[in-house]
Amino acid sequence: MFTKLYLDTTNPKSSISQLFTQNAFSLFISIVLHTIVYSLFFNLASFIFYGSVLSTKINRRLIISLLIIMTFGYIARFYHVKDIYNAYDKDMEKTRNHLDKLYISWIFVA
Repeated sequence: MFTKLYLDTTNPKSSISQLFTQNAFSLFISIVLHTIVYSLFFNLASFIFYGSVLSTKINRRLIISLLIIMTFGYIARFYHVKDIYNAYDKDMEKTRNHLDKLYISWIFVA
């Protein structure tokens, strides 16, 4: 599911409206799932280092912040892909190789 989403959101030939119409459900699931995982990670880190989980107020702010960051992150990644595509003179193979190295080795791991 997320592989198709990755390929669709890194396709420089599509438009921003296609990104949100054809992949709306997958985007929503990805954003919600990753928000849950990251907020659990922050709570686990707080528990390990301080002996308690984050307060409800902090968790609410964390979740809202993560939702905003991830939503705009997909948009930013899409425009970044278009810039890379234009930098390689619209060579799709070079663009795909560049993106796979970039996102799989650095951004995806982070």
